[in-house]
Amino acid sequence: MNFLAPIGIGVLAAFAFGTTSALAASFPERPVTIVVPYAPGGATDASARLLAQSFQKQSGGTFIVENVAGAGTTIGTAKVARAPADGYTLLWGGLTSNAMAPHLYPKLSYDGIASFSPISLIATQPYVLFVNAKSPFTKLADLMAKAKAEPGKINFASPGAGSSPHLTTELFLSAAQLSMQHVPYKGAAPAMTGLLAGDVDMMVDTPTAPLPMIKAGRLRPLAVTSKQRLPELPEVPTMQESGLAGFEAATWFGLFAPRSTPPDVIAALNRMATTALKEPAVLEQMKQASFTPAPSTPEQLADKTKSESAKWSQIIKEKNIRLE
Repeated sequence: MNFLAPIGIGVLAAFAFGTTSALAASFPERPVTIVVPYAPGGATDASARLLAQSFQKQSGGTFIVENVAGAGTTIGTAKVARAPADGYTLLWGGLTSNAMAPHLYPKLSYDGIASFSPISLIATQPYVLFVNAKSPFTKLADLMAKAKAEPGKINFASPGAGSSPHLTTELFLSAAQLSMQHVPYKGAAPAMTGLLAGDVDMMVDTPTAPLPMIKAGRLRPLAVTSKQRLPELPEVPTMQESGLAGFEAATWFGLFAPRSTPPDVIAALNRMATTALKEPAVLEQMKQASFTPAPSTPEQLADKTKSESAKWSQIIKEKNIRLE
């Protein structure tokens, strides 16, 4: 019997643990790139840059935000999936990149769950269903009654086929058992222009863009998709209050690393994220963008990604939505 074998294994395990612990203690030793799979500008990009600044202050290292937009977030996300698993290339991922896109694009080179090591959920943001202020619809019940009486006559705008506002609208239509005509635009701004011009009847989007026009009286919100009413729109009922029991939808984003990134590095980044999301400057910017900070454990982000992937896979299959 080889009595040295258990000792050798123990020594190797201790050596490996010591190596990863030392790695985490010195992390980062060179610049860390946070890939944001969206174009520069906008609340999501701004939030990533704000946290990158916090990470720099906390660690003394350099954190760079790199915007890699295109193909519905899949180009930037695939880049991170291919990166070395050392913690020096991270993904500002979330609902679109990790839970929706893998079911929309059949030829993706990455898996939204298996290709990544989750670090922390960062924030969530609900959607608002709204109409032109001149619309005859003053309540969600009015809109639903018209759509039920005349299937397919009401049309809705989206920033594009397969976008999260499009899929959230489809989730609403499925829950309410309604039929409407989808009018995809090339971006949120053109879609909003179409709604304001009266070319389409309704739209679903996060509160960031429509909120100023709601306050100015140009748009009328009918419902929000969160469990509770939004502090910014306290008079607007939730979908659940409007008769759709159990309905809830929200966009979210979190921080991911390539699969098999050392656990100690994941833990170090998780601590940075948790600390950053307690800082007044970060909290204020999140509030201005209608984001709710939501730091989590890596395990909680993993569970959320899995549950969201299953949820949106179902509606994508039901509506037979595919992108190339």
